[in-house]
Amino acid sequence: MKILRFASLLIVLVLFLSACDSADPEPAPDFAVFEVEVNQEFFRIRLDDPDQIADAEDAMNTDRIGVLLGELERGDGGFNAPYHWHLIPETVIFPDAAIEVCSGRPQSDVEADLDYWIDTLGTYCPWSAQVVQRVE
Repeated sequence: MKILRFASLLIVLVLFLSACDSADPEPAPDFAVFEVEVNQEFFRIRLDDPDQIADAEDAMNTDRIGVLLGELERGDGGFNAPYHWHLIPETVIFPDAAIEVCSGRPQSDVEADLDYWIDTLGTYCPWSAQVVQRVE
């Protein structure tokens, strides 16, 4: 009888331990946050689309300095603190060119005059943007 109880307890313990080992790993996030430098000022973008993420990683890995374009929205979006603005993730692209009027620095220009940038221009397209690192 003792052997039967011991065997039952051993089986339960083995099943418990095997269940712990087979737990699925936490899935990778389906977004990425990158830090971008513009003339020695920094801001962050969030990208949700795999193609966008690949474009940002390519720009980062090749040290590309060029245009990044996206629509502006008030609030930091949960990723662009301490700023009071962010680029709407699904609108961010890496075009070859953009009009000069939406080029500027994140702190000295955009943050310094939010009403103009958000209410009048609506987009931000710094010409000298460089993706410097992936932070998430």
